[in-house]
Amino acid sequence: MTTPTHQPDPGSGDNMDGARSSDEERSPNGHSDASRSWQPLGRGGAPGAAVPPHLPPPLPSYDPPRPAAPDNHSVADQVIPPIGVPQLRGASPAGVRIGVWGASGSGKTTFLGAVPIAAIQHQRRGLANWVVAGMDPSSTEFLHESVDLLVSEQRFPQASRAQRDIRWSFSGELRGGWGFGARPVTFALEVLDLPGEAFNPRSNQVGEELHDRAVTHLTNCGGLVYLFDPLLDANQQTTSINYFFGMASQIAGRVRDEGRLLANGRLPHHVAVCITKFDHPDVFEPALRAGWVTQERTGDIPRVPDHQAPGFFDWMCDSFRGGSARLVRDALRNFFHPDRMSYHASSAIGFRLNPYNQFDYRSYVNVEPDGARICGSPPMPINILEPLMTLEKGLRGTTPRPPSGGRFRWGRRR
Repeated sequence: MTTPTHQPDPGSGDNMDGARSSDEERSPNGHSDASRSWQPLGRGGAPGAAVPPHLPPPLPSYDPPRPAAPDNHSVADQVIPPIGVPQLRGASPAGVRIGVWGASGSGKTTFLGAVPIAAIQHQRRGLANWVVAGMDPSSTEFLHESVDLLVSEQRFPQASRAQRDIRWSFSGELRGGWGFGARPVTFALEVLDLPGEAFNPRSNQVGEELHDRAVTHLTNCGGLVYLFDPLLDANQQTTSINYFFGMASQIAGRVRDEGRLLANGRLPHHVAVCITKFDHPDVFEPALRAGWVTQERTGDIPRVPDHQAPGFFDWMCDSFRGGSARLVRDALRNFFHPDRMSYHASSAIGFRLNPYNQFDYRSYVNVEPDGARICGSPPMPINILEPLMTLEKGLRGTTPRPPSGGRFRWGRRR
């Protein structure tokens, strides 16, 4: 993951000279502690019992097979118990197939790696308790590797170089408001992690078969997480429109041929748009100066309020980035129904926090200057689990589901 050097706006009061001084004289963000008084940021808030999946149990010990006889049936003729193909462990909950889509280098693998960390931390805010577990050995291994890399080694996962199927189960209780009790929520997340170039129809860096697999996967998904990286979009080689329009038009052609387009001609997918790298100074500082950032109390983690997130994306495309970003924004709303879209200011690692687990504007950058390592503060993902929850909720309302009486009841379709 490459982190561009932050260039402060003239007159903004920032002096990002890149050198870290002592806390008494100058903070890592370039602000003099002696000259800065603390002030709030921005404006006020404008099947059955599932068995935890594990690796398959060890096979019974058998005597080594005899040397194969010189014929094609030698192994099959040996009287030893056969070995079956690997199976999913436990009962599979109702599946939600979600695709993660974005330009090459937009952080798809890091986004997925941050999901289990976000699930662990989500209950802290008293909204829900989530337990994430792999549904097959490779998914479990990726789960463990991601947490180990981001938390223990404080490094970012390597970008995907080949296809990787990820199947995770989510089990938890979603607490209601206004005195209502919690309700259990269980679903499965199925993601096909592919190299970013597989989403660029004009790229010659991946084979046609891998690109066709990407189109097929996104076509068959019910929900899509679209990662918009405002820093990558400034690079002509990774501009978002190159990875969006060609894919969207091919998906639309397949959905049309299957007769699944909505009445207004749009695609039936639910889409969560994530404006990524919210923690990066080149994204956070302009958003702060433009008044999009809210901090409810001093020390709380800054955020963009949910109801302002669509406007934040519009501002990001119109005023901050411009150019092809506006085309991506307009194309998203052209291909997908606005009522099936949500927006999230996201960060896979979050801000650096002080020893008291508080946000301090004088020192919030959570990536080392070389962009390869995370600072001492453990990752605190922002809006990583929320897009998946939003998609699950939307899909539950638009797909057939059996009520207690046993008959299917159809959800709304717009």
